This record gives sequence, structure tokens and C-alpha cells, in this order.
Amino acid sequence: MVAVTPVDPPASAREPSARGWSISLRGVRRDRAGACVLHDIDLDIGPGGIVAVVGPSGCGASTLLRLVTGAERADAGTVSVDGRTGAAAPRVPEVRDRTPPTRLGRATASVIAAARNAGAADPAAEAHRLLALVDLRTDAGLSRLALGDRQRWALARVLASRPRALVLDDALAALHTAARAEIRDRLVRELRKLGATTLWVTRDTTEAAAVADELVVMDEGRIVARGCPDDVYGRVADAAVAEVLGPVSMVPGIVEGTVVEVWGQRLPLAHAAHDGHCEVVVRPEHVVLIGADAPGTDAVVEQTTFLGSVRRSTVRTVDGRRVLVEHAAEHRLHDHARVRIALAPVPATVLAR
Repeated sequence: MVAVTPVDPPASAREPSARGWSISLRGVRRDRAGACVLHDIDLDIGPGGIVAVVGPSGCGASTLLRLVTGAERADAGTVSVDGRTGAAAPRVPEVRDRTPPTRLGRATASVIAAARNAGAADPAAEAHRLLALVDLRTDAGLSRLALGDRQRWALARVLASRPRALVLDDALAALHTAARAEIRDRLVRELRKLGATTLWVTRDTTEAAAVADELVVMDEGRIVARGCPDDVYGRVADAAVAEVLGPVSMVPGIVEGTVVEVWGQRLPLAHAAHDGHCEVVVRPEHVVLIGADAPGTDAVVEQTTFLGSVRRSTVRTVDGRRVLVEHAAEHRLHDHARVRIALAPVPATVLAR
């Protein structure tokens, strides 16, 4: 379910992206029940920026959000919003997925009220625009909204308040796949137009990569990777990052200078490595099915899963390695079928043995 933390709206009308508040965390630590759930977190979000945070359950991301909104206080370090800390810091509104909304009122009226309080010239028109943006098609009482509609309502209401900073805690989780992607893109465009500084936590790594200026990966209360989504996604050599950002396989190889030999192929290295035996880290989309005479290795299909636009198959190579292969949906592989696989000609990431 969804709740929106109230926020004091800005008095000014919409302005360019520079109007967003900066958010900064310096040396932040948070303990709970004798255990440290956040370790020395340093994070900066510039005005109007969108930072997406991903990580496994218990990584500390939701606690991080609560520190930014002021719902919790850090045990060490400082959290500043718009250069102010503690009680002097402005409140940051939050949309999350597990707290019920108020039991009183109707969806449209509450969004109109938020737009009016934010100084919209035509609150009703602004409310209807935002309700259309999130595709909320009902004006039921708030207590009667389905979970997905409650999330839509929460997003429309917080956008109507014209926030200068915003925290999203898996706010699109209750929407089905197609609607989630469409509303995600609309939401990002609206946040860019508002110039709202956004801290966006999600368990959907595709969503995180799609929305973020900077992608942050957390694990066990620490930031283990950060940077633009392309760079972070490529850091598959880091086990914690690879586990969060998608499945990978390990296959044996031999490094010689600036190349690595795998299954009779010679691929360029993504990063320098010492000569000798290594483990090559590969994503399913970089493993390809090939003909019987091409350089590669033979394998036997163990399992195939249909994912809509593609299929993902698990195969076992002749040396006993399990490898994930992503291939065209129309290419059906049956269990125990014999195939031949190779790596796509892209720079390879390796782990030294």
C-alpha cells in the first residue's frame, strides 16, 4: 500500500531544474538493535538529479531513505537537505508501497487540494493532468482504491505538491509490467520538468538503469558501486554488484597480454589482468548459440524459461560448467538437447585465480 509523507509546498511556480534541493550524506552510520545497518555512507545528489539505489533485501536502502526524509536520525555523520541539517532541514516527501493512505476523501479532490496548496493557477486542470499521467481512472474513496491505484494516486498527489526533492521507495511495485514501464517514463519526464531532486530505491534493476543519472548499488549497509548506469552495469567482476544487477556465469579462460582465450576464441580484455588462468564473467546476453563447426564449446540444455521477448536457457558445458544463455524466443530448446555455444565478440571481464 502507499502513503505520501506531507510536505510544505514551495510558494513559487514551476521553474527550471536548478530549483531542486541538493541532498548530501557524509559519514552516515545507523545502528538498530545493536547491529549497524548503514556503514559510513557518503552520497551527494545535486539539484534536479535522479539517483537510483538497488540492492538485495536488507541492504539498508530503505533506512537510507528514512534518514533523508527525517523519519530516522543518523547515529553518526550528517544528512543535509538544501544545505541544512536536523530540524532546520526542509522535509522531503516520500512515496512508498506499504503504508495505507488516509481513510477519508476521494482521489481527485485530494490531488486538487495538493495542487491548490502548491499555488497552481488552475488546480483542477493540474490535478486531472497528473491523474492522467499516472493513468488513474477512478475517483473512488481513498480507502477503496486497489493497491495499484493507491500507488498511482500517491504519485499524482506528490507531483501536484511540486516537490523540490522527493524520495521513492519501490513506488511502482504494485503496477503490472507494461503499465510500470510506461508510468516510469512519464514520471521521469515530469520529475525532470519539475527539477525535483530524486532518490529512487527499487528492486527492479532495469527500472533503476532506465531512470538514473547515477546508479548506486548497496550491500550489507555499504555502497559497493556507484556511477552512471552503463559503467556500473559493466562491473560484473565485483561479486556483490553482479548478484544485484543480474545473473552471470563463470567460465574458464587464459589471459595472454591484452586478450583472453575462451573456448578457442580470443577476446579483448575489458580491464588489464595478469597472464594465466582466470575465470571469465559473462552475462546471458553475451552467450550465443552457434553452428557445429564454429569456435566454441559443446553443451547440453538443462532448462529453458520463456521470458516474453527472449528465452533464457541453462546449459551444462563439456567441462561441467553451468552457463546461462539468452536467445530469441522463437528458438525453442528442449531439455537434454545438444547445442554449441560461444561468447559474443565483446570485451571480457575476468577474475584472476
